[in-house]
Amino acid sequence: MNFKKILFLFLALLLPAAVFIFLKLFGKNEFAVPPLFQDVVEVHAGCESFAYHTPYVIHDSVLSTLSWSRNDSITLVVFEDALEENKKKISTQVNRIFTEFPTEKVHFFSHFEEFSTEKELPHSRVSILKINNNQFSTFKNCIFLLKPSDNVVMIDSKRRIKGQYNLLDLEDADRLMTEMKIILKKY
Repeated sequence: MNFKKILFLFLALLLPAAVFIFLKLFGKNEFAVPPLFQDVVEVHAGCESFAYHTPYVIHDSVLSTLSWSRNDSITLVVFEDALEENKKKISTQVNRIFTEFPTEKVHFFSHFEEFSTEKELPHSRVSILKINNNQFSTFKNCIFLLKPSDNVVMIDSKRRIKGQYNLLDLEDADRLMTEMKIILKKY
């Protein structure tokens, strides 16, 4: 009977140790931010004329319009609304991102010129989207597939949408920064 207890105790201690060693040798301690729209693309009303394929990637012709560079690790496209108060909130969040990632290859595209002309934003990392209101709606809804509540899309160097966010919501802005750290492996 005593032998059974010792054997049971030995096995009870051996199992967690074996799992730990297995994970240490064969596991990866790595987080990932999976791309969106890999299996299905949710088409917004008014975008039925566009052809969507899975896995979804942003078409080269759209990205060339933006002067997008594959050399940028992350591209953020910011769609602002016209309210001055909201522009300031968004600008504050973008400044947080610039402060957190001062040297990383992160590029911003913005719809409003006022956004990039603020003196505290580094102009070399911010470009203006020269688009009219109709194009604005098409880009936001049909190309970047943003929900009405979101105003920022994150694109990786492989032209995939990695995330959609609302910079007017502090929790969403924090989620964006956390996912950027994961993509840039700064965790």
